[in-house]
Formats: sequence, structure tokens, C-alpha cells
Amino acid sequence: MDRQRIKFPYGRCEIEIEIPSENFIGVLKSIDPPCVNDQKAEIDRSLKEPIGTETLARMVRPGDKVALIISDKSRPVPNNAIVASLLDVLEKEKVARRNIKIIVALGMHQKMSENEIISMLGADIVKSYDVRNHDCFDQDGLTFIGSTPDGTEVKINNLVAEADFVISTGYIEPHEFAGFTGGRKSILPGVSGIEAIKWNHRIGMLENRNAKPGVLKNNPIHEDMLNACDMVGLDYIVNVVLNSRNEIARCFSGDYKKAHEAGVAFFKKYSKIQVSEKADIVITSLGYPTNRDLYQSLKAVFAVEPLIKNGGCIILPTQCEDGLGPDLFEEWMTSVSFSEEFSSKIEHEGYSPEIDHCFLLAKTLKKASIIVVSSHPRIKEIDFLESVCDIEQALSIAFQRMGKDAKIMATPYSTRLLVSDRDQKNEERIRS
Repeated sequence: MDRQRIKFPYGRCEIEIEIPSENFIGVLKSIDPPCVNDQKAEIDRSLKEPIGTETLARMVRPGDKVALIISDKSRPVPNNAIVASLLDVLEKEKVARRNIKIIVALGMHQKMSENEIISMLGADIVKSYDVRNHDCFDQDGLTFIGSTPDGTEVKINNLVAEADFVISTGYIEPHEFAGFTGGRKSILPGVSGIEAIKWNHRIGMLENRNAKPGVLKNNPIHEDMLNACDMVGLDYIVNVVLNSRNEIARCFSGDYKKAHEAGVAFFKKYSKIQVSEKADIVITSLGYPTNRDLYQSLKAVFAVEPLIKNGGCIILPTQCEDGLGPDLFEEWMTSVSFSEEFSSKIEHEGYSPEIDHCFLLAKTLKKASIIVVSSHPRIKEIDFLESVCDIEQALSIAFQRMGKDAKIMATPYSTRLLVSDRDQKNEERIRS
């Protein structure tokens, strides 16, 4: 039998699966933008050609207290390169090192260790500057700014509230309910308090028809984040669009709205695809470091929901080197026998944004079953998800469920996809 060999990212490496040609629809992926020749040169170009603002050198003053907000380990942002270039500018403008605070925008994510921060930024930066994890639960470390029109009570990290000038880094790709990552997300949820995150991520927002990947217009979660940013005062961003190898394709600096919008437009040029048919089985994954835990890896599942038939089967290969994810997410995922129990659990125990992916997962499971391919032992503690250690075994199980004639679609790096019903210009479907 003729078979197709397809590679999927798995942890820090790849795994390969053989798919019978007669069942194979194809590999669905966006066009991979070419990387720049010189990463530092591209960042520096962007700083010299900001969008919607003056250059950073003209905006910042020697006596300013500067808050530099950076993404955490779960994001593939090249923080070492971006932060180094930003610090060079600040130093040339005589901003004292003691007045520069680097804050890791954890949102609700797990605290990073000193070694992890050193790995992300480099020992020299960590040694020379004050670098801290944000803690959304530390009420003493938060300052109340005000309420958004939607009612989000915005409390932010004291170091951000006290700063004269606020800068953030980030990367741009589709997000499961905020439309896109980057830009305003560095503030909310990045350095906001837990109550603000809860209200912005509440179920009523998640259920809005526009709260989905690739949609910013009339997306209430995105709009609430923008309002929070307006209140806090995010003065300057440096966001990148990456290719599937996490190499910089383009850097966008300047105004947090205009530069982000320009980055989104650039991303869309490469990511819009059209599908002519849905699949019985979809094999999906996403790259490192987003696949470090199951919570983040589920983004790949949510991204392919438009591609799977009702009653279909989704296979998710993910190493999950960090386990399941946030503590509350882990507790909920391992404490129920069926995903349908999440609704009553939310009703009795209340909702927290740490379990937003439980809510989204329960919705997806109404449409399709899921098989997780992982060697991490904690995955097997989830009763309502099938888990195996071998991807060929997962495919065999999927065939048993869907029948020997089941049609299969492969979507490596699925979070980079923007599924469109109309725009065929940037479609790339590979039948190898």
C-alpha cells in the first residue's frame, strides 16, 4: 500500500507518521514566510522605522522610569535579541539601568525560574537589570487603574503603573479567542490582576461568535483589552511575525494599535487558506515552546475545529514536557470522568480563566473525539481523553472509530492557519 510520510513537531523535535495515500486529503498549511537574513538588523530597522510613533530614542527621556514587559517561556518570542536592542537604545539615551524594570508578562502562567529567565534573556541581562515575574494573584503588587466600558476592573503590576514609559515585546499569530496574540495582550492579561483576567475571559465573552482565531473586528475580548491598554498607557511595542521555525520574518515597532495591525496584516498575507472538504480524521500539532504543556497544546485542537467533520476524530501529538499546565487546569482535567461534567462544575465551583481551555475543550468534544499522543504520564490521568504513546497506534484507533475509508488531513503548525471560505490566493495544499 502506498503511504505518505508526514512530519509533525513534537516537543523540541519532530515525529513522522505514515498515512495511506488512498485516505490522504493532504497537508494543510499556510505559506511559510521567509526569514530575514539578519535578525538583529531587522529589529534595529524596525526601531528606526516605527509605525504610528516617533522613534524610541526620541520618545524616552534620561530620567524616565521604564517598564519593559516581555513574553514568557510559553511564547517563541526572540526576547534575547529584542530586549538587547531595546536596552541599547535606552542606554544611548542615558536611561539609568536602575530605572529599567523588566517584567515577565505571565498572565496566569506558571512562574519562571531564574535559570529559565537566564535561558530566555541571557546571563548578562539578568545580572545587569531588575527582572521580575508578574504575579496576578499578589494584590499588594497591583495598582487599580480604573474600569473599562465593559466593566473590567483593571489592576496592573505596580512597576508598570509607576513607570513613565511602558514598552512590550510579543509575537503575532492567531489566538483561540482574542483573535491574535501580541500587542495589547501584554497588558491584559499579561501584567493584570486575576479579577481583570477573569472578567475579560469570562464564559459570556468566550461564547461570542467573534471571539475566535483571526477575528479582531467586533471581538469583545480584543476590544476590552484595547480599552485596558488605553487606560494603562502602553507607549511602545516591538512585535514579530515568525515562520514555522520561529525565525523572524518581519518586525513591527511603534504604536501598540497601529504596529500590531500592520503585523496582523502581514501575517494574513501568508496564512489565509481555503478548504474544499472537511476530514474524518485531522492530525494536528504546534511548535515549540507552545507545546510545552497540554493547556497550550490544545490550541492546535481548537484551530482545526473548522476542518473536522461532525463525529470526526482529532489526533494531537504533543510531548508536554511541562505536564498538563496551570494547577487549576490540571486539577479539573484529572477530576472529572466526562467533559460534560465541566458545566456543572463551573456552576457549583465558579469559573476561573485558568480553566478556559476546559470550557473550549468540552465544546470541541461535542463535535469530535480526541486522541493525545504523548509519553508524559500525567496525560493518562485524564479519563475523558484517549491517550497513547505511539502515533501509529493513534491512527489505528482513529481508523477503528471512523472506518477504513476515513479521509485524513494533516495540519502541522495548525495555529498558523486562518481558514477562509473565499480567499484562495494564499492557499498551499501539499499532496506529497
